[in-house]
Amino acid sequence: MTGQRHRHLVVPVAVLLAAVALGACRSSSRPVVARLTVDGQADVSQPGEDRAQVTGSRGLRVDDRIRVRQGTAEIRLGDQHIELRQGSDVELRAAGSRSRTTPELMGGDLLVTSGTGPFALRAAGVDVSVSGTARVSRGVALLVATYKGFVTMDADGRSLTVPALRQAAVQATGGLPPRVTPLEYSVTDLWDQRYLSDAIELGNQLASRSQGFSAQVGDDARSVKAFRSLFPQLAAEPSFDAPLFNASRPPGESLVGAAITLAGTNGTFSSRWAAVFAFRDDGASWGLVALDQGVDRVGVLDSVQAAIARGPTTFAAGSPGSGTGTLPPPSGGAATTTTTTVPRSTVTTRPAGGAGGSTTTTTRPPSSPTTTTPTGPVNTGSPVIDDTVNSLVDTLTGLLRSLGGQ
Repeated sequence: MTGQRHRHLVVPVAVLLAAVALGACRSSSRPVVARLTVDGQADVSQPGEDRAQVTGSRGLRVDDRIRVRQGTAEIRLGDQHIELRQGSDVELRAAGSRSRTTPELMGGDLLVTSGTGPFALRAAGVDVSVSGTARVSRGVALLVATYKGFVTMDADGRSLTVPALRQAAVQATGGLPPRVTPLEYSVTDLWDQRYLSDAIELGNQLASRSQGFSAQVGDDARSVKAFRSLFPQLAAEPSFDAPLFNASRPPGESLVGAAITLAGTNGTFSSRWAAVFAFRDDGASWGLVALDQGVDRVGVLDSVQAAIARGPTTFAAGSPGSGTGTLPPPSGGAATTTTTTVPRSTVTTRPAGGAGGSTTTTTRPPSSPTTTTPTGPVNTGSPVIDDTVNSLVDTLTGLLRSLGGQ
C-alpha cells in the first residue's frame, strides 16, 4: 500500500515539473529583442504572469510590458532607444516576426530617438514613425511633440507630418487633427529643458524687449520708413515694402521678427519674413521662432538691442535737430547707461560788433529733468530677474520719454 501511494504522488509531481520545465524552455526560447536599464524601479510582466521588479538592467522579449514606478528607464533596440519616466507604461508587440518588435505606449510619456532608420511605435490606435527625436504622451489625448527631425502619424487612412518644434494632439474621440501647432513646453519638464533650454531663455529675453519697445515708441514705428531707420539692412532690401509690412502689428513684434528674418539664411527675405510671422502668429514663442530659423542667439539679441538704441533718436526724442545723438549699440551684451539732457528752449544771442567788443548772451533754458536711459540689458546672471527688470525699465523709459516730450 505504501508503495502504491508513492506511485500516485510521483505522477502529479512529475507532471508539475514537466510543465515548469516546458514553460522555462518556452521562455528561454524567446529571443531577447531589447535591453532595459532602470534608474529607480520598474515592473516587467508577461501576459498571465506575475510582475517582476527591476532595479538594474535586463533583457526584454516580445510581449513584455514595462511600467516605471519610480525614477527613469531606457529601452534600447539596436541603435534606437526610448526613454521612460515615472508613469510610463509600454508593451513590446510582435512586428512581422518574433524577432522584431514595435513598442506600444499604453500610458504616460516616452522620449523617442531614432537611429539610422525611422522608429515605429503605436499609441491609441495611431501608427507613429519618428525620424529624429520626439516626445510621445498618452493621457486623455495622444500628444506627439517633435524636438528634432519630423514625425509621421497615420490613422484611419490619413497621414500627418509633425515637423520640428511642432506638435499634434489626437483627442479621445479619435482622428488626426487638421494641422499641427507650435510645440508647447514647460520650464519644469526635464526633456523640454534638455532640448529647448536656450530657446526658452531667448524667448523670455526677446519678449521683454518687444514689450518695452512697443511701450517706448508707441505708434511712431508702424511704418516701412521707420523700420528702415531702425535696421540699415532693410534700406537695401527691395522686397521690404508696404505689402510685406503689417502696420497693425505692435512695433516690438515687428522689431524682433525683423531681426530674426535678417539673421536667417533659409530662402529669400520675403519667404523668411512670412515664415517667421506665420509661426509667431500661430502662438510660437520668439525663442522657438529663432530656433526654427536656425539663427544665432547672440547675433539676434545684438541686432534687437542696436535697433532699440536707434529708436529713441528717431521716434521718442523728436527730430534729428533736437539735440540728441544716436545711441551706440551695446558691446557684447554689456549693460550701458547714457544720460541725455534735452533743453526745452535755449536762445543764444550775438550782438553786432560795437564799441563794447564781441559779447555773447545765453538765455538759461527752463529747468528740465535729466533722463537716464538704460540702453543695454541688465545682466545679473538670473534670466528671470533680468527679463523682469529689463521689461519694467523699458516700459518706464517709454513713459518718461513721452512725458518729457509734452
